[in-house]
Amino acid sequence: MITELEMQANKEKFIAYCHEFIGERDGLERLLKYMDDSGFYTAPSSTNFHLNVEGGLCKHSLNVFETARNIYENLLEPRRQAGDSSLNQPIPMESIAISTLFHDLCKMQMYHKTEKWKKDEAGRWVSYPGYEVKDDFPFGHGEKSCFIIERFIRLKKSELLAIRWHMCMFDVSEQGSAGRFSLRAAMDSEPLVTLVQTADLLSSNCLEVTTKL
Repeated sequence: MITELEMQANKEKFIAYCHEFIGERDGLERLLKYMDDSGFYTAPSSTNFHLNVEGGLCKHSLNVFETARNIYENLLEPRRQAGDSSLNQPIPMESIAISTLFHDLCKMQMYHKTEKWKKDEAGRWVSYPGYEVKDDFPFGHGEKSCFIIERFIRLKKSELLAIRWHMCMFDVSEQGSAGRFSLRAAMDSEPLVTLVQTADLLSSNCLEVTTKL
């Protein structure tokens, strides 16, 4: 459970990160207002998996940014500067922030509170509060996030690819060879793609709790 005070603190931290690392990108304030109006700060991150509670989406986005920043500053960039890395150029922190903080905007207004049912220990059916998926714009996962962001701010090629493919192989299992080739090409061309994938996977599978409803 994430308390009201924690949700407010997470909201303030999220906005502060945006102003610190993305402050020069035109349209940022309009995007932040749209996110606030669309329930970003109170939405869950999932229905049955990581941070499936109110306020989970904002918390997950913070986790992914902080994990990616930690990996980049303490592992990738020192190795690059030492000449012991395949990275030829630094990855801008602005791009890391945009690609992580906004990667799951597709989840806004998609998870709706509902009454669910399950059997208790005595085998009796009991109701409990949960979430159900209602997607009014089924445009894909990463694709939808890119579409929403691009309505307000212009994304660089690396940012578009990182957000589009942040689900990695979880998003190409049903797309056949064309999807796999595109994913591989994106990872080969932009190191940001792999960084965001890694930070998202570590956050959702190692850092975040699933609440048993």
